[in-house]
Amino acid sequence: MIRVTFEMLPRGNADKARTIGIMEIANVACYLDGTADYAVILKKTPPFSGALDAAWKKGKLTAEQGVINGVMAGEDEETITALAQGHHRTQRGVYDLLYRALKACGLDRRNP
Repeated sequence: MIRVTFEMLPRGNADKARTIGIMEIANVACYLDGTADYAVILKKTPPFSGALDAAWKKGKLTAEQGVINGVMAGEDEETITALAQGHHRTQRGVYDLLYRALKACGLDRRNP
């Protein structure tokens, strides 16, 4: 799983940093062509720890034998859940995955 933490640093001061968002990305499927699908949970409100657990408790994730294998895409007051599909695990890096994750959450449509 990958966790991205969004922090506010008032006037660039790391001593006063505060978390303002979190995104957790979990692999749900790998394919023979080297691509994979990822569950994406973007937590918009505190508490920011455990976005994946919160989505699980809300029934937004599906699993088989204890392994996450799907996500129910949607948005509520606290979270956005999405499925980022087709990310090539060896030809593209983590920033490409972050881009796909944000796009899967629909943030590109909010900011044309």
